[in-house]
Amino acid sequence: MAQVTLPAHEHEPMDVFEAMRRRRMHRVFTDEPVSRELLEKLVYAAGRAQTAREGMRHLIVVSDPRIVWTLRQMCPGFIANSPAAIVICSDVRRSGELVGTQGVHEVSRFDAGGAAGYLALAAPALGLGICVVTSWNDAAVRTILGLPDHMRPEIIVAVGHPVPNPPRGVKRFEPIVHENRFDEPWKESE
Repeated sequence: MAQVTLPAHEHEPMDVFEAMRRRRMHRVFTDEPVSRELLEKLVYAAGRAQTAREGMRHLIVVSDPRIVWTLRQMCPGFIANSPAAIVICSDVRRSGELVGTQGVHEVSRFDAGGAAGYLALAAPALGLGICVVTSWNDAAVRTILGLPDHMRPEIIVAVGHPVPNPPRGVKRFEPIVHENRFDEPWKESE
């Protein structure tokens, strides 16, 4: 993969906590295509996420409208009208060779989630919206993307320009936090 040099932003740089505050799942997008430059920045962001070993994570950037449309038909969770998607896949053969059974069943999924998290933070900083999709017909997605048997699709991230006044997002869920042990509730400092 070629080294991506990040050119000057059209948008002002965004503090990571502001990106977290603005992060949400978008389910309605404009018809404007996502530029290759913005897709490259998202690929860069996903590539900066933690990974156990090199070569375990693969990204498939889908911008061909016919393939995006076909993916949408096979993914009940892909309800968005996004013009692009990034599919995060794991090479389960390489994961097994490098990390063992745990690499196939756990580590590769953890790595994919990290990449999706970085995409979710990068998107608002770039003026984009995303929707993480985790429900699909596995055989159909494998066929559409031409995945070999050792490649497992983990997460599909719908990408697009959000509409100006998107429908209200889901309320943020507060985590249940413990301190040191399960039976000790976390107490915030006063």
